[in-house]
Amino acid sequence: MGTQLGQERIFVALRVGQEASKSLSHWSASIRETYHFRKWTHPQDLHITIQFLGDVWVEEIETIKHALYQVAKQNHSFALQLGSLDTFGLIEAPKVWWVEPEGDLQSLNHLQSEIGHTCTALGYSPEDRPYRPHITIARKYKGEIPFLELEHSFELPSLSWQVTEIVLCKIRVGSQPTYENLATFPLLTK
Repeated sequence: MGTQLGQERIFVALRVGQEASKSLSHWSASIRETYHFRKWTHPQDLHITIQFLGDVWVEEIETIKHALYQVAKQNHSFALQLGSLDTFGLIEAPKVWWVEPEGDLQSLNHLQSEIGHTCTALGYSPEDRPYRPHITIARKYKGEIPFLELEHSFELPSLSWQVTEIVLCKIRVGSQPTYENLATFPLLTK
């Protein structure tokens, strides 16, 4: 089912820092011949989802923006870095291959909790699963060799970045990059 006229499919996210994004994209490009996924994440789409809101009427977006601004002005920037790799779905044929962020996870989880409560107060459904922050690098494994039988002895680039803003993103199905910033909300600087 698609988005109705007058609606946007949106979510709240934290973008991966430019250097970390560039490095992760170079790394993923170097392994695509071995790891066959249907879709690799565009470098400009690398992010950590904080709250998926779904299909939202355009006239409600200003209220969401105001609420996110209020959350941002009460939270400080914090540092994250690329961590270890993991998957969602069957290990033989994962649905999602992702990177777990490391660093100031206490600030990340606090921010996610505040945004989740704020969105729930606005009438949006909270996630029914525990929050698991991640950066998706690829989707839908399609290789003939089971994924877990492939060599996994590589090192991710060890790069950190400062999370300085909350981003409200719109999903543009069929476009590259897929996610467009609708608004950004600066966090307090330390």
